[in-house]
Amino acid sequence: MIKRKIIAFLLVMMPLCLFLSVCSRARRDERMSDEARSQKNFQPSSLDAILKKVASYEYGQNEEILSQLRDYVWAIRNSPESSQLCEERLAEFLKSKATLAAKMAVCRQLRMIGTSVSVPVLEEMLLREETSDMARYALEKIPGASADRALIEGLRKSEGKVKIGIISSLGGREVQDCVPILGELIYDPDASIGISATKALGQIANPDAALLLSNALEKTKGKIQIEVAASLLRCAEKYLANKDLKSSADIYARLLTLELPTPIRQAAMKGMIASSGNSARKLVVDVLTGKEKELYAPAISMIEDIFDGSTIQELRALLPNLPPENQVQLLAVMAHYRDKAILSTAIEATKSEESDVRVAGLKALQTLGDASTVELLTFHAAKAEGEEKTVARNSLWGIPGSDVDQVILQSLVKDPDPDIQNELMMSIGERRIYAGKEHLFEKAGSSNSKIRLQAIKTLKEIAAPSDLTRLVHLLLERTDETEQEEIKSTIWATARKISNPIGRADAVKAMLPSVQDIKGRCALYRVLGMIGDDSSLPLIRTALAEENEQTHDAAVRALADWPTITPRDDLVKIARTSSNPVHQVLALRAYLRMVEMDEYLSPEDAIRTLKKALAIAKRAEEKKTILSILTGFACKDALRLAKSMTKDKEVKAEAKLAVEKIKAKLEKKPR
Repeated sequence: MIKRKIIAFLLVMMPLCLFLSVCSRARRDERMSDEARSQKNFQPSSLDAILKKVASYEYGQNEEILSQLRDYVWAIRNSPESSQLCEERLAEFLKSKATLAAKMAVCRQLRMIGTSVSVPVLEEMLLREETSDMARYALEKIPGASADRALIEGLRKSEGKVKIGIISSLGGREVQDCVPILGELIYDPDASIGISATKALGQIANPDAALLLSNALEKTKGKIQIEVAASLLRCAEKYLANKDLKSSADIYARLLTLELPTPIRQAAMKGMIASSGNSARKLVVDVLTGKEKELYAPAISMIEDIFDGSTIQELRALLPNLPPENQVQLLAVMAHYRDKAILSTAIEATKSEESDVRVAGLKALQTLGDASTVELLTFHAAKAEGEEKTVARNSLWGIPGSDVDQVILQSLVKDPDPDIQNELMMSIGERRIYAGKEHLFEKAGSSNSKIRLQAIKTLKEIAAPSDLTRLVHLLLERTDETEQEEIKSTIWATARKISNPIGRADAVKAMLPSVQDIKGRCALYRVLGMIGDDSSLPLIRTALAEENEQTHDAAVRALADWPTITPRDDLVKIARTSSNPVHQVLALRAYLRMVEMDEYLSPEDAIRTLKKALAIAKRAEEKKTILSILTGFACKDALRLAKSMTKDKEVKAEAKLAVEKIKAKLEKKPR
């Protein structure tokens, strides 16, 4: 067993080793191959030298000598005379006292160039347990009847694991002459041999093998019977592939009469339907109206292969009588048929008492649905829960067609239900129905707060930069904080649709001088901070200098939100000089964020910047942030700064960890 595992391991690993060796000597390979083709007799003297070294090879040793052997065989493989001389020498080598590892290496080469010349010595090795696997490995690829006969003779004389291995090789070669012997071995007292013989018959899969397996069905039981049935399935598949429908149908029908495991019976049913020709549709209907529920799934899986648009309606009436899981399966199949009758079936399924069936019906409507299903899908999206709600939404968003868009807009105007309106507005955004923009601005003024909020959220998806002024007006009109925040987000998202960052805030800047209300001005300052148009920084700095507390606060927060690093100096000044602790924290955190954002900052400059921040930091949270940033700028200055922070009791542990991380990074850097 250990030897077999070692051989198996070598079989997996050796191709990679040989491939790497050959690549490193690709030019030499080509030259040798060309020389071999040009010579009638490739001199084997170099092969003798190679084999002398190979003879003492053991697993795990230097693979170079094996590469040399492989290179030699590869070079002469296309020269008949040289190849024959090489094979004779390799076959002679197998009779020597060379190591098992060496003989395995030679068998690998005979697998490539072997002929009947090698068969006698391999046949001798076949019966010895220590050499059987390597002999089979070579024989499996040697063409001709002599290799078949050697394996058959070995089968008669062997036992145990050797016999099982030979059976496997015969099956792999699909040796026809061994079928009678394999048929007898099905009933061998050793169950492992019986199972192996059964598998091999399934690989050979000729009429004689199929007959023997069929006869064995009722004579066996347990694992062997299951393997017999599985091998018969392989025989039937071969018949089916060769268009011998009668033979395949006979096997499938036989398997369906027995109490076999469900997977085998299901496979047999699929095969039976595939073999039934013009009767296939009737068979599917018979199965789906029958009592064997485990066969419903394979029958349904075959529907697309045998039903077309003109015949699929035959199955509509069967749907309600199927178990829920099969209704789900059938609905998924029927969704591929764009037919009015099938559409009505899917609609009916959405009324089922079974949640899974309703979900399947709603999912089918994404493919089958049209403008007539908008109301139904909207209702389920608005009123259902969980998966049903999600699937209804996805179907409503996914049905193609401008007529669907039109119905959505019409329904938004007609249906007063707030939940329905919200779902319709959500659909406008997801479907990018730009014609619905005016409806959304109108709904943004609704008396219902939920409708207003959803309208604002949807405008984020379809509003254009030309709508920014209207959105700013909408912001100034709203007093609800939640709505204000959503409008700010919508203005920000719309401004980002402008390709040039300088100019994104023009609509807000233009509005600012006319706004006298402090709250309104503060809201606009916050929006300017979100947009981050650097051309608006002078306005923020002016607001920062105002004595009004609200204005000053809005300006600080705008700078803290700024998406670029431009106001970094403003922020460090606020963090250093502000008397407001909240402003200090906001400014310092934003400053540290911008340090991380600066992709052009050298490690040394970053450390100088972080030292400024550390001098200002009063809270442990900011100091920890500084330490985490330090590790991203590994240099000697960073290490010194991290070490100095180990003296701070609040962040001692974090500082020690940062020191270790920086050291590790510095050790990896090239000196």
